[in-house]
Amino acid sequence: MRAGAVCASPPEPTVAVQGQVFDFGTVDRGTQVEHTFTLRNAGGEMLLVDHVKSSCGCTVGVVSGREVAPGEDTFVAVHLDTARLAGRTTKVVTVYTNDPANPAVGLTLTGQVLSDLVATPTPLYLGKVRRGEGIRREITVVSGRPGGTYAVVDVEHSNPELHASLEPLDGGGQRVVVELDRDVPLGRFSDQLKLRTTSPTEPEMTIPVFGSVEGDVVVLPPQVTFGVTRGGPPPSRDLHIRNRGARPVAVTRIVVPADVLTYELSTVEDGVEYRLALHLRPGLAPGKVEAAVEIFTDHPNERHLVVPVYAIVRDARGRG
Repeated sequence: MRAGAVCASPPEPTVAVQGQVFDFGTVDRGTQVEHTFTLRNAGGEMLLVDHVKSSCGCTVGVVSGREVAPGEDTFVAVHLDTARLAGRTTKVVTVYTNDPANPAVGLTLTGQVLSDLVATPTPLYLGKVRRGEGIRREITVVSGRPGGTYAVVDVEHSNPELHASLEPLDGGGQRVVVELDRDVPLGRFSDQLKLRTTSPTEPEMTIPVFGSVEGDVVVLPPQVTFGVTRGGPPPSRDLHIRNRGARPVAVTRIVVPADVLTYELSTVEDGVEYRLALHLRPGLAPGKVEAAVEIFTDHPNERHLVVPVYAIVRDARGRG
């Protein structure tokens, strides 16, 4: 380059961040953390901010201006609610722009959140539970402060099919042992554990518990979505009815809303798997379709299965 030559700004927009990571230090749980990041357009064309996305619901980012001229700044104000956080925490807000070399810029808040007690995991996911099998999960509860002595004294819940007990944890702390009845009904399961504590600032901790209970007969997928339809041939979807038990199972009857659906049932493997083809009827009025398919079998405990069906019907002009 010649002496005295000036470097021209690149013709495209270019994001330059002043301080991409903000360490908010150590705060008590429940503190509202706020910080404003500065983004400069270091390029030669207009920088456009398309949208801002947070990594979780506890973090919100708001941009001050979506069009940034060359050499100008925009600001992203980030708010972090620490009410449900504990321990070392890192949250990211991503800014999406038209910078071709760096279209997604991560802005990070990090720090230590102190609390009297820390429960792990929260929420508690039980997973897909096979009916009739025993299930045991644990939640550990330890002090969130050095030398802390607070503890859980009682555990409450509303679902009689769930059982929770409190036990000491080797090395300090406690464990909440969660078990389900073997004959819990099929389908989705959810409840909330309320942990009563000796902490004056957090006398109650709420932990969601959820999962799903499956039996011998499984329908995949568990719900049918046709999406958005606009004329043309009516769409179709396949369901597979599978028997995971030891005794053969037969599908004895299928019931569909006749004004919405037609169906074809075929055998993949007798007593083991069946295929159910569902077809939306042509000529449906524009609007939402919310229906259900009923499947009847000869299984002694799973004679009636229900599969939700959803669709949005639009007319040829896309209205509905």
